[in-house]
Amino acid sequence: MNTTILAAAIAFALSHGTALAQQAALSGQVIDASDRTPVAGAVVGLKAGGQLRLSAISDISGNFRIQNISPGEVVLTTVLVGYTTHTETIQLIAGADRIVEIALSIDPIQMLPIEVIGQSPRVFKKLPGTVNKLESASVDLIRPIGTQELLEMVPGINGYADDGFANSRLSIGIRGLNPRRSSRVLVLEDSVPIQPALYIYPNMYYNPPAERINEVEIIKGSSAIRFGPHTMGGVINYTTRRPGETAGRAVQVTGGNNGYSSVFAEMTGFGPARAKSDIQLLYKRGDGFRDNNGFDQVNGTAKSHFFLSENKILYIKANANYENSNATYTGLTEYSFRTNPNFNPKEDDNFKVFRSSLDVLYTSRITPNLTGNTTVYTSYFDRRWWREDDIFVRPASFEAGNLEAFPYFVTGDLMRVGNGRSNFGILRTFYVGGVEQNYTLQHESGEFQVGVRGHWERFIDDKKVGNAPNARDGIYFTGTEADPTIVGQSHHYETAAFALYANEQYETGRLTLSPGIRFEYFGQDQVDRLRGSILSDKVTYVVLPGIGLNYAVGDYNLFGGIHRGYTPPSSGTLRVTNFGQNVQTGGLDLEAEKSWNMEAGFRTWQPGLRLEVAGYWIKINDLVAAGRGTAFRNLGKVQTYGVEIGGSLGLSRFAEALPDVNFSYTYLKTEIESGVVRSGRLAGNVEVDLAGNELPYAPEHTLTLGVAKRIGPLNVRADWRYVDEVFTDFENLTAPLNRGDTGPVPSYSIVNASAEYDITPEWTVSVVGKNVLDEVYIGSRLHSNAGQPQANLSSGILIGPRRQVNFGIKYGL
Repeated sequence: MNTTILAAAIAFALSHGTALAQQAALSGQVIDASDRTPVAGAVVGLKAGGQLRLSAISDISGNFRIQNISPGEVVLTTVLVGYTTHTETIQLIAGADRIVEIALSIDPIQMLPIEVIGQSPRVFKKLPGTVNKLESASVDLIRPIGTQELLEMVPGINGYADDGFANSRLSIGIRGLNPRRSSRVLVLEDSVPIQPALYIYPNMYYNPPAERINEVEIIKGSSAIRFGPHTMGGVINYTTRRPGETAGRAVQVTGGNNGYSSVFAEMTGFGPARAKSDIQLLYKRGDGFRDNNGFDQVNGTAKSHFFLSENKILYIKANANYENSNATYTGLTEYSFRTNPNFNPKEDDNFKVFRSSLDVLYTSRITPNLTGNTTVYTSYFDRRWWREDDIFVRPASFEAGNLEAFPYFVTGDLMRVGNGRSNFGILRTFYVGGVEQNYTLQHESGEFQVGVRGHWERFIDDKKVGNAPNARDGIYFTGTEADPTIVGQSHHYETAAFALYANEQYETGRLTLSPGIRFEYFGQDQVDRLRGSILSDKVTYVVLPGIGLNYAVGDYNLFGGIHRGYTPPSSGTLRVTNFGQNVQTGGLDLEAEKSWNMEAGFRTWQPGLRLEVAGYWIKINDLVAAGRGTAFRNLGKVQTYGVEIGGSLGLSRFAEALPDVNFSYTYLKTEIESGVVRSGRLAGNVEVDLAGNELPYAPEHTLTLGVAKRIGPLNVRADWRYVDEVFTDFENLTAPLNRGDTGPVPSYSIVNASAEYDITPEWTVSVVGKNVLDEVYIGSRLHSNAGQPQANLSSGILIGPRRQVNFGIKYGL
């Protein structure tokens, strides 16, 4: 019996070995057709019978190898974003190793200036500063509810939670700058600015839904000098999917707890060969993480590529977004956070927005070395936010239905609730338009870019008061027109801006040197319609130089740079300071914020390892201490410095059973070297010296660790994120008060996880868990300050997002 089994085993082994010997192998190199440099990350696949059988990914040297292939005729396809798909039919011979060279050509659509970093690995490596890209594969697997979740995974970015399930009101800062409404960061979509009013009101009250985002690019170094006017923090660019080469359609349906559901549908690549189009439709809703916190959102996009000729492309994109939510500024007191963190008594608070936009991009390759790009953009944004006036009450009296108001200075337990009698509406409308023309010249020593932009914006900033919690049509004044008492406001702002930039990328041997300069000139007007239609104006111009370098040493890139940062005064600043006209009003003559941004670091791409390490130092003059209860005034000098580390370790390359690891760490220190503000803790109009204090919302340590693994059709990922304790005010107050509007945000950590399974090439199911351990933590006190402690002027604690588990199914061709 044993002899029979042994003989059968030997026969099987011999036959199996013979079968392997009869298999074929394929190896080779993927290169860039334009300059024959290696291309990493290309997916090389073999199709037979119309089905993908085997695949491999090119390494840092462009090399790949596929083994154990059945001999015969196969279709070889090579795909990489930024390049035209390469397809050829080859014949494989049993027992032979076929060697091929695959030359990828740049996709003509890449002529369009939609990316700020670009897709080519060759270009990516030569950038003279810190750059980060969240690629489409990661975005799809993470399946974020909002884009802030993605941005917080990037080294150097700190984000803090706000009310709102869908994350439409973005609050992130870069390298220690205040994250409130992301007002010190330039945010683009397909390289077009999307903030409500770029110069006068950059606060992010609109953020594109994550379902539409393909990739996210972040520039924090000297390369940001090409963009403006916000060059102090950095540049964020959301890129969306382009109309595909072939027609396709996809539907993603998602549902989860907290009443969350969404439907996203997309038709892509339809139309004739010279005019490809894409349509995207999204509807989502949810009940939110707190009581009375539901929302509905509808978003639609239509975009088309028109291939006018081999050297001319026209791209048109139109978008409309509508959101209706029960968003509120009413934060929690310490008592409410401790006893019921989901508490929100505001049934009638309402945040309603509508935004429409149209972008037109035209690209022409004038000569083989000269390309021109024209961008025309316009948008309309309307925001209606009605909020009931708040009071403080005792918990026992509130439970009994008694709304007896207590002053803010009483001790003991308090609750922040609506007064049941009145509300106010912050009603804002924005009209924006601009046109930009730039040229890129390829020359023997590198590349030269020059561009000019004209920009116009109008901002109507109204406030009305209502006589009921659910009022939607308030008043500007009481009394008579002859003898009015103004209770609201009506400010009209206009900005006309002109910007010019030039940037040279000079390459000599291993060294790439990139000097650049930007010039900004803009005039800002304000008309106060309730006070005699008085006109105030301010003209600003600034020259912003920068220089960066990149030096290649084997598989490493050493980089460094210095550039001038700049943040123009916002509408809130100019309103409080009367546009700097202090002769008659005694207001403050405010200066724009200016900085010198310096950094140095290295990056490497090696098989199984991607790593970028950077040290930075930002010296800021005239940082505006702006916030509730803090007078708008320039601090003297401020500095932020630290180290950022980010990358990935492909352990699966060395052992198939191991996962791939992603990591992001930031060490951040901030210091106010000189500055004075009115105290929020001392009685009377007392000013305090801030020297030696830290900036608000600047965590010393931030760490994200993630693991990902694909096992056949199953793809899983988990991320753990830690955020250190931060101060929430310039005075660095450490003792929380019973109102909830002052004190630090303690450190916290959360865990997110996701998994998707490909049932067939067309059908995929997924499950995603956010904050899976349901950590209860303070998200922020962003709208609070001890200097305005009254219930209707401060906001209190806003909790971080609670546990959210979503299940989804996707059909796509």
